[in-house]
Amino acid sequence: MSAPGIIVFDLDGTLVDQLAAVRRWTDEFVIRYDVDPALSRWITDQLTARAPKDEAFERISERVPASGHPSKSWRDYRVRMPELVSLFPGTEDALRGLRRAGWVLGIATNGMADNQVGKIRRTGLDALVDGWVVSSEIGVRKPDPLLLTALATQLDVPLHGWMVGDGMESDIEAGRRAGLRTARVCAAGDSADADLIVPDVAAFAAAILTR
Repeated sequence: MSAPGIIVFDLDGTLVDQLAAVRRWTDEFVIRYDVDPALSRWITDQLTARAPKDEAFERISERVPASGHPSKSWRDYRVRMPELVSLFPGTEDALRGLRRAGWVLGIATNGMADNQVGKIRRTGLDALVDGWVVSSEIGVRKPDPLLLTALATQLDVPLHGWMVGDGMESDIEAGRRAGLRTARVCAAGDSADADLIVPDVAAFAAAILTR
């Protein structure tokens, strides 16, 4: 029996709780460099904005000169982040259920390979999905659909199914351009324009598996 299709997941904010990890990293950063705690929220906002991290660390370095060159903090962040992230509750069971139903599962994420692959392996996602692609290795970033095409090629499956993510301008737009159905992971009441709106991956799986 052929697979029902492919489900492409975003990583940060969809499968793993990136915000909680960034907050923990920021707390460590504030203590290490004796930063005014009032800057914590600003630092977290810089690191969770949908913009290249090297630019974020340039801004942080300007406000916190004691942290040294931006490249040092960016490197330290990439090493530490895989140790701080965790899967959202229910994610592991959801992925196992989708796989049992025959779906091919993949991850398409923007970011640096050492950081993103580190998260995938540390959280056990490497055993829960069939493969992944990272923008730094492919040379394109979502919303460019070529990232999703590269994943489908790697997995040797047609690009037919779902794109699941929390970012409208990155994940959902990439899915649309690739011709996939889209599921937006977002809080209730958030404005969203996708084929399916869910609070988390567990709810997405429940919706798909009962169709």
